[in-house]
Amino acid sequence: MAIAHRGASAEAPENTVAAFDEAMKLGARAVEMDVRLCKDGIPVILHDPTVDRTTNGTGAVADLTRLDLLRLDAGSWKHPRFAGTRIPLLTEALQAISDDAIAVLELKTQIDPNLLRRILDEFAIRDASIILSFEQDILKAIHKSMPHTAIGLLSDGWQPDLPDICSTLGASILGLNTGVLNVERIKSARERHLRVWTYTPNDAGSVAACAAIGVEGIITDHPELIRPAAKRS
Repeated sequence: MAIAHRGASAEAPENTVAAFDEAMKLGARAVEMDVRLCKDGIPVILHDPTVDRTTNGTGAVADLTRLDLLRLDAGSWKHPRFAGTRIPLLTEALQAISDDAIAVLELKTQIDPNLLRRILDEFAIRDASIILSFEQDILKAIHKSMPHTAIGLLSDGWQPDLPDICSTLGASILGLNTGVLNVERIKSARERHLRVWTYTPNDAGSVAACAAIGVEGIITDHPELIRPAAKRS
């Protein structure tokens, strides 16, 4: 399955409605987005803890209000044609992908599960969404509040007990950096009934190699690389 990494981030500014729209055009079956809280406690879509890299502003997301964020240009850094693009709210991002793709939310910080549940219920996708995080405590809280929502543990490295940790958390997905993948590790995960996802292969050869060893979900800046497989399934 193709999972568009921060939207179709090779074509449009990452984690923006423009990137999500492009992912839909390219046939992505799922769209991954990074969720943080701004100063108002509102979930917004941004990867970094600060706005410095992807906007014309500076400062920590947690120290900026929604109004502060609205004033920022989150698109010009990618290309002048994206000038004026804004940092979206989580609700705006979910509206953008509508019913056309699975929402894959990577939680970058602890978010009140009740708030997240209310937002997902607003779009009637609580049990159709997937929640990812590198932080076990975040996943524990989500699984306790939303036991039927699929969750996945992300890891840049490998340790032999990762599949067991996933099982303890109630996770059904183990997301691994492409650099630590091999057949034995995928086998170990599958023995515990886990789906293995990987991030972020961005060329046709890497995508094919991941698929050949049993990876089921590929988080990529180029979701079009996997479009034929998505159509066949």
